[in-house]
Amino acid sequence: MKKLLIGSLVGAIIYFFWGFLSWAILPLHIHAVNYTPAQDTLLKIMAESKMTEGAYSMPMADNRNISSFSEEYRKDSQRIMEEGKGKPMATIYYLEQGYKMNILRGFLIDFIAVLAACIILVPAFTTTTSFFQRWWFTLVIGLIVIASGPMLNYNWMGVPWNYTMEMVFDNFISWALTGLWLAWYFRK
Repeated sequence: MKKLLIGSLVGAIIYFFWGFLSWAILPLHIHAVNYTPAQDTLLKIMAESKMTEGAYSMPMADNRNISSFSEEYRKDSQRIMEEGKGKPMATIYYLEQGYKMNILRGFLIDFIAVLAACIILVPAFTTTTSFFQRWWFTLVIGLIVIASGPMLNYNWMGVPWNYTMEMVFDNFISWALTGLWLAWYFRK
């Protein structure tokens, strides 16, 4: 148990440090999110319309007063989807009080991710003596994260390709670096 916790803690530090480097130091994500000169106007309109915190997709059928998929809602959604083909769309994450960065929460999330990966990987690591195979097992965890995160969002939510590819690259490097540590630390 102690080895699992130490391996996970150091792995989380590596994972967290790469995230800090990729977002705060390196120019990797400099164009992940774009600027618009209309930002002040758009934010003012959103605030004045009394939007509540949440994620908004536009265009979208009105779902404010429904609790399940009714036939009417399905028809409205289908109509709006058909009418929107070839037209602009947007997704907005609206936070009334702005974003409050929480370094501790970010590290805790990274620790939970690496701990979960270690719980899965440690039994697999005991079946191999090859550093490369242990590293490859960790890369597979990274591929699962990529396929079930950025790639799904690209496919189903319309997340732009340039943002998706930056997230794919970032996740791959995170798990590749963390995997180097895990493959070395959990050797027989």
